[in-house]
Amino acid sequence: MSGGQIPPLPPECMEVLKHVWDFLDDQMSEDATERLRAHIAGCEGCFQYATFQQNFLDALGAMRRRWGVKPELREKVLTALRDEGYAEK
Repeated sequence: MSGGQIPPLPPECMEVLKHVWDFLDDQMSEDATERLRAHIAGCEGCFQYATFQQNFLDALGAMRRRWGVKPELREKVLTALRDEGYAEK
């Protein structure tokens, strides 16, 4: 590999990158969930990525429970996300 270029990821790995949050939030169909779960189980890079993302979510959840969130701050964050084009589910 020359010039510091990163080779493209296989399509299965790209699916993990695109859908890891939906996967971790259990927001995918059973078929899609099983497909990603099987790939993550057999792909070291995707396993590490999904594990990191799950640990991140767990840490955020623990901090939220420990410190609480004022409703004004929550609304401010949600408004900023909506303004950037992210819809609240």
